[in-house]
Amino acid sequence: MASRQEQIQSILERLSSSAGSDVTGAVAVSMDGIVLASRMSSDVNADRVGAVAATMVGVTRRVSGELKIGMTEEAIIKADQGLFMVLPAGDQSLLAVNLRQGANLGLVRIEAREAANDIGQAL
Repeated sequence: MASRQEQIQSILERLSSSAGSDVTGAVAVSMDGIVLASRMSSDVNADRVGAVAATMVGVTRRVSGELKIGMTEEAIIKADQGLFMVLPAGDQSLLAVNLRQGANLGLVRIEAREAANDIGQAL
């Protein structure tokens, strides 16, 4: 039986392969930003990405609460050279995904939600 980290790593690999070249990196992190598993390029610091993802979700949850629009389902940053998406993966963790500019966001969102659900179940 594979360890939890191996299971999560496998889920990240599946996400990357099913989304093709659109996903340039993915990381699963705990709610406090500690990296559980990573599939990021070598020029990206996964620990910093984990910390940023946890902070981003915390801020978006506060904004959603202030606006009384319900629970945050995902947060997406669109920049001039790509996108960054963070979504809950169960109650205890997050999935952060780096996307290339021009990525098929609809397809990646579907694949990322499935991966986040699988990560939540693995934990």
